[in-house]
Amino acid sequence: MKSVPKPEIVPAGEGESSALIKQLMGYVAERRLRAGDRLPSERDLAEQFGVGRNAIREAVTSLQTLRLVERRPNSGLYLLAEQEHGSLDAILLHSDLGIPMNEEEVGEVVELRRMLEMQAVTLACERHRPEHVARLDAALRLGAEALATGRNFAAADEAFHLSVVDAAGNRLFRRLVNSFYLFTRKRRVHYFENGERAPLSHAQHMALRDAIVARDVARATAVMGGHLQALGSYWLTLIGRPQKDMEP
Repeated sequence: MKSVPKPEIVPAGEGESSALIKQLMGYVAERRLRAGDRLPSERDLAEQFGVGRNAIREAVTSLQTLRLVERRPNSGLYLLAEQEHGSLDAILLHSDLGIPMNEEEVGEVVELRRMLEMQAVTLACERHRPEHVARLDAALRLGAEALATGRNFAAADEAFHLSVVDAAGNRLFRRLVNSFYLFTRKRRVHYFENGERAPLSHAQHMALRDAIVARDVARATAVMGGHLQALGSYWLTLIGRPQKDMEP
């Protein structure tokens, strides 16, 4: 079995486990392994990565939880078909590794975001309470400060959109949408490096806030639809680019 360069060993604990997960997925990507392919044994992986078998076992257990691998009795470890079995956390892991999506995956992510956020704004109009309006207003203040100081608008954009989802009143829905924002965070920073985009987004956020507070579903969905449509074609290009291209 071909060996790989041994990575720098990190201290034991959660940091080591996270590093090993990334190294294992990097190993899979480098060798272009596919669903159904068998992975090396835990002993062989431990030797290759220069760590103990317990550390490898913990990392493999995490990958099993993400439904990326399965352990077959008396046979070994095998890759699962991520499209059928994988979770959103698995997509986030790929993003952290800098593995770009293919064209089909990019289109599906853009479509999923639109479905989720259009539903969120409808529910926000129906369910919002005073504390939700306060969060929307706090996010708008963050946006105004970013514009005034010239800071990148990505953090304010994320805060506002997640505040809309908060107002929908479903915590599991919030966690689902949050996954999208986690694995596109660096890419959204890149998006807002164009200084013309932030003022337009902020204006649309203000209009959306007013429609939600007025419980005007038709106006709110129209604003959100236009807001997301403006981003769609850009995301189709941006999300599919390697993560390294998104670094400042």
